[in-house]
Amino acid sequence: MPRHQNMIAAVLLLCAVGALSDDGKTQPCVANHEAECLTPADYLNPSVTINKELALGKKLIISLEGLSGSPVCHWIRGEDRVMTARNGSQSMVTSPFSETDSGGYTLTCDSKNATMFSTTVILRVMKRPTKPQLMLDGVDVSDTSPLFKCVSEGFPKPTIQWSGNKDGEQNFKGSDRKTESKISSAQYYNTGMMCCATNTEGQECSQLYDYDLQSSVMNKDEASTVTLSKGQSLLLRCRVKGYSLTSPVWEKGGRLLDARTLACKPEEEEEMCIKNDSHYGVQMAYLFIRSVREEHSGTYTCTSTNKNSKSVDVHVSDEVSLSAQLDETKIISAQEASSTCLQATVSYHPVLQHCSWETPDKKRTKCVRDTWVTQHRTVKLCDPLISGDYKLHLEAGGQKETKTISVCVVDEPKFNFLFNKDDGTINLETASLVPANYTWMVCLELNDSCETDSSWDEVPNASKTVSETDSNFSCNKPIKSSVSEDVVKGDQFRFCLTNSVGSWCKTHFMIIPPQSSIGKPPEYNSFLLKVCSLLLLLAWL
Repeated sequence: MPRHQNMIAAVLLLCAVGALSDDGKTQPCVANHEAECLTPADYLNPSVTINKELALGKKLIISLEGLSGSPVCHWIRGEDRVMTARNGSQSMVTSPFSETDSGGYTLTCDSKNATMFSTTVILRVMKRPTKPQLMLDGVDVSDTSPLFKCVSEGFPKPTIQWSGNKDGEQNFKGSDRKTESKISSAQYYNTGMMCCATNTEGQECSQLYDYDLQSSVMNKDEASTVTLSKGQSLLLRCRVKGYSLTSPVWEKGGRLLDARTLACKPEEEEEMCIKNDSHYGVQMAYLFIRSVREEHSGTYTCTSTNKNSKSVDVHVSDEVSLSAQLDETKIISAQEASSTCLQATVSYHPVLQHCSWETPDKKRTKCVRDTWVTQHRTVKLCDPLISGDYKLHLEAGGQKETKTISVCVVDEPKFNFLFNKDDGTINLETASLVPANYTWMVCLELNDSCETDSSWDEVPNASKTVSETDSNFSCNKPIKSSVSEDVVKGDQFRFCLTNSVGSWCKTHFMIIPPQSSIGKPPEYNSFLLKVCSLLLLLAWL
C-alpha cells in the first residue's frame, strides 16, 4: 500500500479508537426532573459548607467522577453512614427525599487509609404549603367578634394572605416550618373569606363556607357540596341582616345543634362547636369542626328567624381520585406559538401534590395553577410552544396520571420549483400540515395583467387533497406535485396550498433554459480542469 494511503488509514483508525473511548466514558451528572447533582466542583473545597435545596421527592446524585486513587467515600448523617461507595464507583444516589431528610450531612472520601476530604452539606427539602387549617380563635372575648386563624406548613415557610388584600397578624413558628396568621372576623361580617399559604413551591387555600340567608336561593359563590379529608378543619357560617332578628340556627340531618351546649370555648379542642356573633346588625352563626372524621359527613342546614334556609352536603373521605382532560392535538400558527398556553382540566382529591409539563425536548416545567382557589380546576403551560408531543404529569394522594397532547406549530410553507428537462415537467416540493388542498393555476393574460383572481384559471387535473389518513397525524408532511410545461409554457403560473391554519400561493414566470446551455460555460470548465490537475500534482509530490 502506498505511503500516503498508509498514513490516511492510520489516522482513520486513531479517530475511530478515540470515538469509541469517548463513548465509554462516564457521562457527567446532569440534573433532571427526578434528581439534582452534587459534583466535585461543589464539594472539593472543605472550608465551605454546601447548602442544597431539593424539591420533595427528588433524589441527590453525588458524583465521584474524576477523584484519583479509587477512594472509599461515605455519605453520613450524624453518626450513621447512609451510603458507601467503593472500588472506584462513579456516584452515589440517594432515595427520594422526604421532609424528615432535611438537615446536615457529611461527605468524606478516604484513600489508602488517609482522609482525602470531608465536606459538610446542609440539605433543605422544599415542600408546597399544606392546605391551611382555618379555625376560630378568641371565642371567649365578650362583645368582640372572634378571630379567624389560618395555619400552614411548608418549606420555605409559607406566607399567609387573606382575601381582599387584608393584612393579618403573622406569626412564624420557630423551626417547625409552620406559619399562622390571625385576623378579625369583623372585617368579613357581610362577605365570604379565604386564606392562602404561599411559598416558592406553590399556593394552597382554604375558605369560610359562607351562606347569606336574606333569601333561600343559593348564590353562585355558595357551595352546595364540600369534600374534605380526615383531619382537615371545617368552618361554616350563615348570616341574616336585621337588628331585631336572632342568630340563625344549625341542624344536621334534621337534628338541632344547640348553640348553648355546643358553644365554642377557649383552649378546648371540641369535636364541634357553634359560635354566634353580630356586627352592624348582621346576625351570624358559625359551625366549626377542628378535625373532621367520617361521622361528620352529612347535610348541614342553617335556618333564619324569617324561615329562609340553606343546606350544604359535607363528605369526609380518604379515597384518592385523580383525572385530567386534555386535548389529543393542538394546531397553531407560528405567530401564535409564543402567546398560546396548553391547558388541562383536572379533578383530584385530596391535594394535587405534583403537576408538571414535559416538553418535546424532555424539559420539565411546573404547571401554572389558578391562584386564590381552594381547588385547582385548570393547569397550564404558557411557555413558547414547539411541534411535538407534550406530556402532563400529575400526582395526587400517591396516585399518578400522565396525559399527552401532540402540538403542531404551522409556519408558512416554503415552495421549491424544479424544472425537469428530460420529461418537460415543472415539479414542486414543499411540506405542510395535513389535511391540505393544493392546486396549480395559470394566467393567460398578456402584458403581465394578472393582478386579479379572475385572471387565473385552474390547471385541469392538477389539484389534490392530501388527507390526514395518508400519514395518520402529520404536522409536516412532504408534498410533491408536477405539471407539464406545455400547460404553462411562456406564461405565469401559480401554486396554491390551503390547510387549517391558512392559505398560501407563490407565483412564477415560466423560463425554460435553452438546451444548448446545459452545464457550465466552456471557459469555466477549462479553468476548473486546470485547477484540479495542479492539486493532483501537488498531492502526488
